[in-house]
Amino acid sequence: MNGRAPVVLLWASTGVSAFATAVALLVVPWFVLALTGSATLVGATAAVELAGLVALAAMGGPLVDRLGARRCAIGSDLAAAAVLIAIPLLHNTFGLAMWQLFVLAALLGASRAPGQTARRAVAPELFERAGMPVERGSGGLDAANRSAQMLGAPLGGAALAATSETTALAGVGILFALAAGLTALGVPQLRAERSRVGYLADLRTGARALLSDRPLTMIVLVLLVMNTLDMAAIGVLHPIYAAEVLRSPVALGAMSGVLAAAALLGNLGYSWLGPRLPRRLVLVAAIAIAGAPRYAVMALEPGLPVLLIVIAIAGLASGAINPVLSVISYERVDPAMRGRVLGLTSAVGFAGAPLGALAGGALVDGAGLAAALWSAGAVYALVTLAMVVMPVWRGLDPRGCGGATRDFNGNRTSDFH
Repeated sequence: MNGRAPVVLLWASTGVSAFATAVALLVVPWFVLALTGSATLVGATAAVELAGLVALAAMGGPLVDRLGARRCAIGSDLAAAAVLIAIPLLHNTFGLAMWQLFVLAALLGASRAPGQTARRAVAPELFERAGMPVERGSGGLDAANRSAQMLGAPLGGAALAATSETTALAGVGILFALAAGLTALGVPQLRAERSRVGYLADLRTGARALLSDRPLTMIVLVLLVMNTLDMAAIGVLHPIYAAEVLRSPVALGAMSGVLAAAALLGNLGYSWLGPRLPRRLVLVAAIAIAGAPRYAVMALEPGLPVLLIVIAIAGLASGAINPVLSVISYERVDPAMRGRVLGLTSAVGFAGAPLGALAGGALVDGAGLAAALWSAGAVYALVTLAMVVMPVWRGLDPRGCGGATRDFNGNRTSDFH
């Protein structure tokens, strides 16, 4: 298959896989809540799923290098499909013990990281073969991902309202299988390369590079805290809030969908205005708006219309966070070490997510939903305050002239035009 067809099918498979992931993030916790009635077990299930994701995040790159991006993307989606179909199958036949659900949740999380890495790895060569500018190709890939997340959340809520949790789970599994089929149909198998050094040696080199850059290290720590809080919200607080306060799975889908749509708009807005804005100011303002106010308003229980407005504002702000962090990371990391450093950054950034989901469920059961929301907002406020007062954050704005990047010895390596 020649021309742009492989790129279009890559966009399509990415969108379908992201859509299935977004729906699964709603359906799985709702299934656990309906099955057990326990917020702690909802959080524990989300925690083990995220633990599987974190466990393979750092290993995703080497797996793609050794097996090839196409095989990893197809295998990742097929594994997710098998897990999601197995859950209702076991539940409706032999019965599903909690430990079995934990194992399946861990496998579901583990299946996600290699597929995400594989699609990013194969994309640039497909863009080149199609004669497509990498900016346009990457923009299409990101648009497919964000659009799918935006649609997946409300449609997942509607599916839960229209059918049973087990039927929704099986439907998500079929979507993952469709994503695998699209990849198999149109994405070629590119040559897989073997690493000349061991995985642990690569990991040590990346860790040394990361720790040698204080602003980049602080970014990873902030990501660690933010992802911990956000996964507590997505995996536990939002589903519990929708069930106990709003009393509607459709409301849960609306909350997630509005957040995703607003984040997409915020992303596009920063892509247009970003080069003219100071990065530190944008990052601090975005985190300040996207974090604490949303949790505080939820705790006050203003009703769905007001809550959706606040979530939309938070989403607009949050849409700028990832682009700012991406630009900073690409500028500060030596291109020759980018895969190792960014892979480690991703793994460390998500390391606290399982704890966030687990702690969120335990806090709701122990202290109540309102206390959990106020606590999350307070931690977000402390993170914002630290970014304002700590001098290390002043290093986030561009170093040197003309957008020059520098390696970890401070040597100029490239220019952006």
